[in-house]
Amino acid sequence: MNYDYDVYEQLEQERLDHERRAANLEHIRTYYGLEARCGIRVDIGIRVRSEGREGTVVDTAGQYLMVQRDGEEWPVKLHVTSGMEYETAGGWVSASPRPTPAYPGAAG
Repeated sequence: MNYDYDVYEQLEQERLDHERRAANLEHIRTYYGLEARCGIRVDIGIRVRSEGREGTVVDTAGQYLMVQRDGEEWPVKLHVTSGMEYETAGGWVSASPRPTPAYPGAAG
């Protein structure tokens, strides 16, 4: 059997990228809880708006989203809730930051 090593390497990299994206998305969904709190399911391909500029989520980078803004050549790294709006079936929805539990000693 003649197997092209370059093809194997490419397939392996695609598999690793898929696993990384899936893990990042699971973390983002669990940590920020936007689906339960705001009706937003963060995923690859979702339309977003930041600073009034629209784009599409094309990848993840840890807890950040890589967004290909309309008309731009390169994707930008954006935080999931910082000034982000997500397009849903009901229109654009602002992503509110996750509530932070009070730290010990904090005033009520």
